[in-house]
Amino acid sequence: METQQVAVNCNKCKGDFVINTIKLEKFNGGIERNYFTCPHCQEQYTAFYTNQKVRKNQTEMAALRWKIQRATFINKVNRFLKQIEALRKDNEKEMNRLREEMGRR
Repeated sequence: METQQVAVNCNKCKGDFVINTIKLEKFNGGIERNYFTCPHCQEQYTAFYTNQKVRKNQTEMAALRWKIQRATFINKVNRFLKQIEALRKDNEKEMNRLREEMGRR
């Protein structure tokens, strides 16, 4: 799988850099923060938060994508796509909740 490089500009030092590594910080309750750091000034930027529910949904979505690749009937594909979309919306809502919750700490 090919990785895409993302170029960013630091809000603090205004330095340009490419995100090479996403780091992981673990918290109580199974919450994980994925973030990257400016190599010039070490400012940290949160990409997203996950918890067990989000990671479970991501695993289910991957399994559904695998099923889509092997599906022989369009009605099955459409059913799988609807399930993926429901999981995606659930994750979006949960990740926004986590970002808000973690921002209050």
